[in-house]
Amino acid sequence: MIKKSRKYSGLLFLLFGFMVVGVSAYVYQQATLTVSQIIVDVVTFTVKNSDLGNINEGQSLSYTSTEVPNLGAAITITTTTSPVYLHLNSDVDSLSGSYSTYDINVVYNTVPSGGSGSGTACTLSLASPDYSSITLDAAGTWVFDLTIDTTANSVDLDTPTAVTLIVGAESTS
Repeated sequence: MIKKSRKYSGLLFLLFGFMVVGVSAYVYQQATLTVSQIIVDVVTFTVKNSDLGNINEGQSLSYTSTEVPNLGAAITITTTTSPVYLHLNSDVDSLSGSYSTYDINVVYNTVPSGGSGSGTACTLSLASPDYSSITLDAAGTWVFDLTIDTTANSVDLDTPTAVTLIVGAESTS
């Protein structure tokens, strides 16, 4: 009986050895999978700085691209998808001590095929210096002109002023 159990034990160890080799071969088989992706920059900007020159205290002046060429095509944005939301933030409100009126009108110049938009897209002013978003509803190149209306307050000394306009875009509102 001992010989039979040794015989069975030997067979069991032999079978167990083959199972280990089979499982080991299964466990150690591997393959490689690569997943790649390109993140596409959905917008490209071009913006232009402008110098409006001097204004006398109490004077009202309006500026367009005729008087200040850099106001024409002041903002150019090319999108590869739609919709894209154009956000405008400014510090126009910081000029309230120097101006009674300071309005920056963002005007559609060029709209890509299939896009909507005409006339004035938005106005940034002393009371409302930021604009939540302009919807760019077609992929392509969008061009915006600026027109600026100003009325200077009285000042004690020559007062240099500047407005910063931050233009941003994202694919979510």
